[in-house]
Amino acid sequence: MSSPQHATTIEKACDGDHLAIWGLAGQAQLDAVLTGLLAEREQRGSRVPVVSLLMRAREDGEWIERAISWLSLRGRRVIVRTRVVMPRSVVSALADAHRRKTGAVVELELAHHKPAIQSALLSTRAGPADSVAALLLQAQHLETLELPIVARLAPLLPGIHDQPNGFTPLLRNLVAADLRRVVIEAGHLHTQQLRALLDPALGLGARELSVQSLLELGRAYGVDSMVVLGGATLEGDRVYKLKPRRAQVLAHGLEQLAREHDNGALALPGCGCRSHCELHPQAANKAYAGGYAAPYEPVIGRDLFAGLL
Repeated sequence: MSSPQHATTIEKACDGDHLAIWGLAGQAQLDAVLTGLLAEREQRGSRVPVVSLLMRAREDGEWIERAISWLSLRGRRVIVRTRVVMPRSVVSALADAHRRKTGAVVELELAHHKPAIQSALLSTRAGPADSVAALLLQAQHLETLELPIVARLAPLLPGIHDQPNGFTPLLRNLVAADLRRVVIEAGHLHTQQLRALLDPALGLGARELSVQSLLELGRAYGVDSMVVLGGATLEGDRVYKLKPRRAQVLAHGLEQLAREHDNGALALPGCGCRSHCELHPQAANKAYAGGYAAPYEPVIGRDLFAGLL
């Protein structure tokens, strides 16, 4: 059933909470799980009009397709955040939700223009991430369906993205693909990512980054320099975090680069949150159909006790 391991509240959107859900592959009772995740928050008095579905591997396609339909029928705006090329079934479900005008957005996870570093930063045990080129190629097809697309540039890390040619080539790729909307976020550093960046045997980041870049990365996240230089072993699994001030400075600097790139060709969120409310202005306009393009239905009452009827 529902589990805190499968969902978290990302932020306060303009019209309620923004929930992220992941890892529900193989759930036989997906409707019940989704109901439980939403009901848990509704019981605390929260409204959840925006839900991000995190697609971390192709195996997630089946449950995400079903979740898009279930959520959109209940008036939720759906964001599919993906690091892999989506199967046709997911694209069709998004197109259907977009036609219902409940709100459907695709977020492409793009971490680096070099495939090796993109893979090192975004691949998981569930499967490898696709290259920026592959994701942008699918974006061209999504544009023909008039689906809103946002480039999520994350995780952005000091020592990698603040180095010469560490970030601007990614922006050039976006402009070349005519993808204009971007979100920028400084990231945490997970042990799996660090291993992929440091281990040449994996054929990933270590062959693409200079020693100076790796040392700067280690200093920013408090990683022992002997680990970075290969003189010590990276043990266990942990998450390394930037100090808040360092994260703010990094994100601000990269946002400025994005705003100024190609004479302002790229647009960052303008509504104060990262739920892409500007793509669905009716969500923030309380005078428009009660504030929602489709009826927002609390799951308590309709779905939570459906099995008892």
